Amino acid sequence: MDGLTAALRNELMLMIYHKKTIFFFMVSIILPVLLILLFHSLKPVLGMIAVSPSYPVQMLEIYTVFVIPLFMIVEIADLFPQEISSRTLKLALLRPITRLGAYTAKFLALGIAIGMLLLLLGTASTLCNLLFGTPGTGGLNLFSMLKAYAAAFLSMCSLAALFVFTAQFFRSAGGFLVFSILLYTGAKTVPYLINGFSYFSIASYTDWYSLWLSHTVSTGRLATTSLFLLAGLLMFSTLGYILFERKEV
Repeated sequence: MDGLTAALRNELMLMIYHKKTIFFFMVSIILPVLLILLFHSLKPVLGMIAVSPSYPVQMLEIYTVFVIPLFMIVEIADLFPQEISSRTLKLALLRPITRLGAYTAKFLALGIAIGMLLLLLGTASTLCNLLFGTPGTGGLNLFSMLKAYAAAFLSMCSLAALFVFTAQFFRSAGGFLVFSILLYTGAKTVPYLINGFSYFSIASYTDWYSLWLSHTVSTGRLATTSLFLLAGLLMFSTLGYILFERKEV
């Protein structure tokens, strides 16, 4: 347990020292502010733009479709293929820690980073909404917002497990980056061409949080989709570990 804690602390410190990580964290704070200032600057011109009381949840659509998946791909490229190509993973395994501990620490660090992105986004967009938003009906209470962000966290972790599994096939960070971006783009495009594909694609659940805010979605559907995402998370993280365990470093 001490080895896992030390490995997790080390992975988190490495993430913090990466400029890419700080960049994405800063984007989570700055982007909601820039967008709300843009809406206010355009309001005198168009006369119809107003910031919705559900602004924190509306920002999730941008982040869960574009920002967080890109963040995950970049971080996973550093956590796995980059460490293998630079042989830093081999040095890490010389410490008193098993491969399972090293793999778990990397996955937990990635999950914490995703949670931090969502926390920064939720905090920044909520403050923007309080300062610049417009009161009115249709707003969300705090519980609904927390529920949406928790659902977004689960769907993002499931997608992260898929990318971690994919990363085990690569020894080059650049190759993984290109392939993962193409894979994600394809997974988001195929449902428009093949009916029913979205039901079996984790990438199609980036807006899963919206189901939890709808009053027309049945409890059965919420339970089914929750089990699907949890199963995907467990399956791909397990398969990823099996490949990680067998990989020569």
